[in-house]
Amino acid sequence: MTHAKTKVKPSKRDAILNTMLDVVAERGFHDAPMSLIAERSGASTGVIYHYFKSKEEIIRALYERTRTLELARLLDGFSPEMSPRDSFLQSWSNFYWFYREHGREMHFLEQYKSAGFPCETGRTPLDDKIAAFQQRFSGGSQGGVLQDWPPRVLEQMTVGLLAQLASEPAELEKGLLEEIGRRVWESVRA
Repeated sequence: MTHAKTKVKPSKRDAILNTMLDVVAERGFHDAPMSLIAERSGASTGVIYHYFKSKEEIIRALYERTRTLELARLLDGFSPEMSPRDSFLQSWSNFYWFYREHGREMHFLEQYKSAGFPCETGRTPLDDKIAAFQQRFSGGSQGGVLQDWPPRVLEQMTVGLLAQLASEPAELEKGLLEEIGRRVWESVRA
């Protein structure tokens, strides 16, 4: 006898956030009226304002939720005991698959950053792990293992390339993804 999985209905708050994600992915921040969020989420405007004081607060909460999800996936399998190379390659693969599986969320994060919203989040359970990861990948002169290049250059050579590869329709073969990761590592390490 098989048991059908029951689909858990998202809370009203999550339904509002999920709807905002869909609308922003389709139309952008500026064309995401609260009336449309209410209609699509099934929550009245009053219910929306019970959970969130403004559209900006919804966007901020969605950013925090999405960024936490992204960081959890990026750090999956990371341990401070891992070598910097292994940490890099693990996060390389994790980020690629996160982007492939969460294209809407990544599109949202890109729009959020380019719109000039603040990109700091509140305290999360991942903070200690994030700090250990970031310290490992700072510039060589700061105790890290990367070239002492401007952060925007390192970001484009790593995350920028990976995001571009992950956004392409064709999925990379695992071996090719790993080879590219190794070569990128060799180019950015001090």
